[in-house]
Amino acid sequence: MKSRHFLLLSLGFAVSVSAHAQKLSGKVLDAGTGQPIPYASVGVPGTSQGTTSNAEGEFELAGKLPARLIVSELSHRADTVALTAGQTTVVVRLQPAAVALPDVVPGAYTTELIRKAYRHLQRTNRPTYGQAFYRQITRLDNDPVEVQEMVWHTEASGIGIEKTAPYQGRYAEKKALLKFKDFSLYTRGVTVTSLSGDSTKSKQTLSLDPTASCTFQLLGISSDGNRELVEIGFKDKTNPEREYGSLLIDANSYQLLRYRLVTCIFSTKINNPLFKLQNNSTAFEWVFRPTADGATVLDYLKVDHQETLKRHLKPDMSVRASAFTVLYGGRATAPANVTYHSAKKGDGADLQAIKNLPYDPAFWQNNSVVKRTPLEEATIKAFEQKGAFGTLLTP
Repeated sequence: MKSRHFLLLSLGFAVSVSAHAQKLSGKVLDAGTGQPIPYASVGVPGTSQGTTSNAEGEFELAGKLPARLIVSELSHRADTVALTAGQTTVVVRLQPAAVALPDVVPGAYTTELIRKAYRHLQRTNRPTYGQAFYRQITRLDNDPVEVQEMVWHTEASGIGIEKTAPYQGRYAEKKALLKFKDFSLYTRGVTVTSLSGDSTKSKQTLSLDPTASCTFQLLGISSDGNRELVEIGFKDKTNPEREYGSLLIDANSYQLLRYRLVTCIFSTKINNPLFKLQNNSTAFEWVFRPTADGATVLDYLKVDHQETLKRHLKPDMSVRASAFTVLYGGRATAPANVTYHSAKKGDGADLQAIKNLPYDPAFWQNNSVVKRTPLEEATIKAFEQKGAFGTLLTP
């Protein structure tokens, strides 16, 4: 099973706004519970304007008003909201999607749907060029010790990020036993599958022979307008408790909409005989959105890595590195003035890029893509007050 994911790895806003644009702040809530809906897609139909709500369901969007917003999230029904001229705030309440299990489902239904989703990716996969905002926070015993934020120019596809070029970046740290200076590689370098070679021999979950390495279970079927969404759970045959996840597929178009994976094959190396890292687990979540012509592009990606630091004669310490990346502004052609590099390039590539970029504090203060939860806001302000950004990596 390890070979399946090493195949995927290959490793060990700026926004132009017119003079008449307004800044809109909003929140997306569950209509039934009133709870925030994180990572909902918010867009203006017929334009490239769009964003994603943060972990508290909050979002900001700059554009011309009046306008319409389309707000969607895979566990809820999409809704269209009309905005009036002069409006500065909006609350959107989405109805939860009803999930049901059919009484009888043929055993081959789930695997055949996965095969069709793989074939759909093969037929429609193409590069999309835009930008991505990346934020990483590392915590030891819940104490933030490392913050990295970047904006990349990206070449993305229906399976993940393929190439990047740095545009803006900043990094800050404080003295700590452990940091993850190459953690962005898990975002840039991991894809949900490989579309090259013979997928029947690669032991990938999303492939033409998914049962070679996994067992499957139908988790539920829900409806979103004209879409029938099927969620399929999977477990590794040889290590089911340590490698598992789920896929969400549109049963009408066979488009992959979400891929979740929990794995324990990624571990951190530490060169200290008095320390040992145990109980590692990494959770990935890729969310995709369909385009008007039937292709699939990456919407956002979350990575959450946790483990335990065992110390000689000292209490254990929890270790957590979390990253969220949202993609936006996608178009079919690459900009002429951007030089892309392989997204799988490691060895501190992003930190070196940050070191070479001039620090622009106004960019981070005024950019509507840089949305933060209250906890993230407090963390980043603490680093800003210490003057950590823009000085630590100054050449």
